[in-house]
Amino acid sequence: MKFSLVLTVVAALAGPAFCQSSIPSFHRARVDAPDLLSARAAARFLDQATWGPTPASIAQLQQMGINNWLKAQFALNTSSLPDQPILASNGNGNTNLAPVDAAFFLNAVNGQDQLRQRVAFALSEIWVVSQQSGVTYAYAYPPYYSIFLNGAFGNYRDLIRTVTLNPAMGRYLNMANNNKANPAKDTAANENYARELMQLFTLGLSLLNPDGSSVLDSNKNPLPTYNQSVVTNLAKALTGWTYPTAPGASAKTNNPQYFMGQMFAVEPEHDTTSKTIFNNIVIPAGQSAEQDLNSVLDALMSHPNMAPFISQQLIQHLVTSNPSPQYIQRVSKVFSNDGTGAAGNLQAVIIAILTDPEARAGDDSREAANPNFGHLREPVLFMTSLLRGLNATLPATDAINNYTSSLSQSLFNAPSVFSYFSPLYRTEKGLFGPEFQIYSTQTASARANIVNTILYNKLSDGTTINLAPFIAEAGNTPTLLNYIAHGFLHSSMSAALEEAATDAINANTTAQTKVQAALYVVLTSGEYEVIH
Repeated sequence: MKFSLVLTVVAALAGPAFCQSSIPSFHRARVDAPDLLSARAAARFLDQATWGPTPASIAQLQQMGINNWLKAQFALNTSSLPDQPILASNGNGNTNLAPVDAAFFLNAVNGQDQLRQRVAFALSEIWVVSQQSGVTYAYAYPPYYSIFLNGAFGNYRDLIRTVTLNPAMGRYLNMANNNKANPAKDTAANENYARELMQLFTLGLSLLNPDGSSVLDSNKNPLPTYNQSVVTNLAKALTGWTYPTAPGASAKTNNPQYFMGQMFAVEPEHDTTSKTIFNNIVIPAGQSAEQDLNSVLDALMSHPNMAPFISQQLIQHLVTSNPSPQYIQRVSKVFSNDGTGAAGNLQAVIIAILTDPEARAGDDSREAANPNFGHLREPVLFMTSLLRGLNATLPATDAINNYTSSLSQSLFNAPSVFSYFSPLYRTEKGLFGPEFQIYSTQTASARANIVNTILYNKLSDGTTINLAPFIAEAGNTPTLLNYIAHGFLHSSMSAALEEAATDAINANTTAQTKVQAALYVVLTSGEYEVIH
């Protein structure tokens, strides 16, 4: 049974495209209206741009249109995570992230700034800091995550700088108190952050064409982006920064850990020698730590790799695991130049990703679906889309992260700097399927159990769902199935899934149990778990 669940979801991504059922009858008039989005198009867009569509958000987007919706989202106030006490009640350092996790899910389910939250989370999966490796104190995480909330629609250069000087990242990848080499003590600059800055956060390992394909040498081997010498020299350029000074303390050359504020430069510990980095760019001798950092940022932003490398990952997180080279190249072009000559404009990049013809190609149910398009709902997105679609109410102390943890995605606890899953992970069919790296027979079974719990019991104290809108449609099986498909399947349902859900409905007698049974069949199906 567990193995069959895995095969069902894999087949939904890599197998034949599922059939399209009729659009819900109560939305046909809107679909046919030439000046309004179809319900299907609106739901697909919202599955890419929010934590999950709802009937209300679908109707709103249909009325507003994509461009006006995007403008409204860009203008909304930013959600935030609550600051945490430094010390626990016992006087020890506070490591309890539960209040932060709870606030994250409360924002995701109820917050209006849905697009900002989705983009921020995607960025945080690229720029990883984890409680599993060094950053144990809970108060470090709200200010760190706010970088992505505040910078989701800003410039990537500013994001690099802000993360680089954040003390949580300074602790996680050893840039804080990274002093210049001392031959007398046989020490050298720590290379950890310099390496990951290039490999994971900006450039990648291989030189890329604008469409994301590798640049090859005469033997058709990928050319490396940098070598060990570049790592060593970049590490030197990033020396001399220490933690912020805690209130009431005196500044030291190497401050102890403190995670509020920004790291500052200690010039005597900065390496002022000349450094040659990637693309043979020379950072001149005699510069300050701040000047060297600016030189590094300028060099990174001028590198042709950054646009395709970051664009592809954002496309994967928001839209599809297997974007075409043409899709990547179109978005990369915007990343490199937003039309005003500016590079790294994330707002322009997000617009390009979500409005690209490839992203919108499946909006019309009359067109043949691409069976390789889409991505598995990662656990956090799986939970939020369930909760939003089922009209959930969450308490301030919700325990939703316990469920995503059982699915191998615990907030702020990525197992390594490579995040919860690798963007390069492939399925058995050879397709990119990053989220499948943490999908197994065990987690497939756990997903089904979670759906069962949320429908027939409750996830946690105070967490409730409201099935009344579904129950109101339960008197007519086709109408109920259309309503479920409207909210959860982009107004689409295969004949096989429709038959299974119908059988489940017919096996029950009350309106509520009919609804519960139908929802269980749909929400444990591959057609729901993979966003097409």
